[in-house]
Amino acid sequence: MRQTGRPEETLDPVYVIETIPAGGDHKITPRQIEEEMIPTPPHLRLYPEIARGGMGHVHPATDRNLLRHVALKRLDRSLVAEGFHRDGFIAEAQIAGQLEHPNIVPVHELAVDDRGVPYFTMKLVQGINLAQWFADPRHPPGSPERLEEGIEILLRVCDAVAYAHHRGVVHRDIKPANIMVGNYGQVYLMDWGLARITRTQPASGSGAPMNTPGPVGTPDYMSPEQAAGNPSRMDERCDVFGLGAILYELVSGQRIYGSERDPDVLTRRAAAGEVVPLEKVVTRATVSRRMHAIIHKACAPRPEERFQSVEELGRALKDYLRGGMHLPRRHVSPGTVILQEGDPGDMAYMILAGRCRAYRMVGGRKETLQVMEPGDVFGEMALLLDEPRAASVEALEESTLMVIDRKNMDEGLGLEGWTGALVRAMAHRFKNLNTAEPRGHARVPESIG
Repeated sequence: MRQTGRPEETLDPVYVIETIPAGGDHKITPRQIEEEMIPTPPHLRLYPEIARGGMGHVHPATDRNLLRHVALKRLDRSLVAEGFHRDGFIAEAQIAGQLEHPNIVPVHELAVDDRGVPYFTMKLVQGINLAQWFADPRHPPGSPERLEEGIEILLRVCDAVAYAHHRGVVHRDIKPANIMVGNYGQVYLMDWGLARITRTQPASGSGAPMNTPGPVGTPDYMSPEQAAGNPSRMDERCDVFGLGAILYELVSGQRIYGSERDPDVLTRRAAAGEVVPLEKVVTRATVSRRMHAIIHKACAPRPEERFQSVEELGRALKDYLRGGMHLPRRHVSPGTVILQEGDPGDMAYMILAGRCRAYRMVGGRKETLQVMEPGDVFGEMALLLDEPRAASVEALEESTLMVIDRKNMDEGLGLEGWTGALVRAMAHRFKNLNTAEPRGHARVPESIG
């Protein structure tokens, strides 16, 4: 594990404390469990089920002792007599309970009721999961809002996963359904039932699900090494792949192994590393080259070709946002007039691909002012000064442009308060200098407004 010098370095690795027996000496058969109601612990008031997973189900509840709402998860009654599932359920609670992080739901209590059914309570999150967020028509694939907000959500998940890795825990089931987005901006990574401890052997023995051979995870998001089923090869990089698969879906609206829904087929595709190339489902005009590169590296079938840590992936995503690469794009064909001299200055543009020409009409002919290439920006002066365009711009060839409106420019440059006044004052002085009659000195190159 890479040493970072952070205070958390002194934290102990996560471990499974012990296996809690199913009701002590009281033996209970599956038939008895099915026939008899499992009583609610007396200090909890349960409400109708809100979610069900592979091993248990979740109810909202009120803790009468602490006077707060919680979520209660308990093992399915039909699995109580099976040590494999019971131990795995308890390990999930113990692992999550030791991961104290703002983006991991805190566990409050782990116990076994008087009929031998283990349960634990945790923070009740009001909101939706990321799969529901993806399906919301307010976040359509390809929109800048979906990309920017989605990356912000993923960065918080990266923080949670990086912390878990630091504590020696690999999640192994990172998917949109396991990420909760709260009503007030909270983000939580949920469901540690398939987590694997990488630094210590659990006290409950090697029979726990975390060390059992076989495919682990959800086929749509599992890495090739998870699909192959050897737990010793499932290290932190399989979580990097899971995050990359979510990023792939965020950008494209499609899943990384295609639209197939048969889990066996998906698992075979995952084991073979048959990732559908991103360029087959999105175009360069809608997704930048940098985002293509990030997704390609995060979802590389070979672990050694991926980002080697979640921190590394998080840094790439932060750099992407800081560079403004999430902003809208416009694809134009040769001859398209992008700016017209005299029009209002409501947008600026950066050329991402192709070439454009700035010109003015002089005597009925186009007088070229500048030929611009990728990386050049135009239209910024009129946007800054809220003035009409000083020149026209047309595409010389197929071009892709990043579109910058006033809101994004103000946010990106921090133009609130004194910084905005300073930048606009400099723009006015540049304009005045540019339009003044030269007095024996070279004229300042004209701004493309």
